[in-house]
Amino acid sequence: MGAFEGRHALIFAAAPEREYGYIRAFLAEHPSALIVCADGGLRHARALGLHPDLMVSDCDSLDEVEGREVIRLTPEKDDTDTQRCLREVFGRGCREATLVCATGGRVDHMLANLSLLEEAQAMGGRLTVLDRQNSIVLHEGGRQNFIMPAAYRYFSLIPLDAVLTGVTIEHAKYPLRGATVTRAGMVTISNEATDPVFTVSIENGRALVIFSRDLPRAL
Repeated sequence: MGAFEGRHALIFAAAPEREYGYIRAFLAEHPSALIVCADGGLRHARALGLHPDLMVSDCDSLDEVEGREVIRLTPEKDDTDTQRCLREVFGRGCREATLVCATGGRVDHMLANLSLLEEAQAMGGRLTVLDRQNSIVLHEGGRQNFIMPAAYRYFSLIPLDAVLTGVTIEHAKYPLRGATVTRAGMVTISNEATDPVFTVSIENGRALVIFSRDLPRAL
């Protein structure tokens, strides 16, 4: 049994973020979440008045460290600080993690952070990437039921493989039955659930399921 057994980890990456309302909402639902910071993610945790349980840092985006436990890395390495955070929490017993402050800024960092959804599944855990407008999870293939979160209007299916076969979407405005969905020219964007629970089946392939909402337009 690991030291973090049964805990839900909230991992702060270092991407630009100024709107923390969605993180406060998460913390209201998970008041005992394990607070983990990847390098400059410490800025975001501090903005919310949080003290990290664990910090992983090579100090290339912030030259300060803080936390009950700090793992110091060198900038010359193969993995990212955020990736190391994920490996640490799942290696110590977590099976659920949420990654925030991970989608703004550089596109290469965003795509690397989204790839952690697959790495989490390979480690026997489940990761959600959360930002102000989206909640992103992995569909690992097979038949999966999803509860449509009340805060979101749309869900989209984004293939991770070039081709998904046997795609069936049930209880949705735009259903599919045994379809082939390709990454080039995909037809699974901006669907809407017609019941509180909808189902997505994939016979072959993996995909991202993205719950999203439109933000109010500035006046």
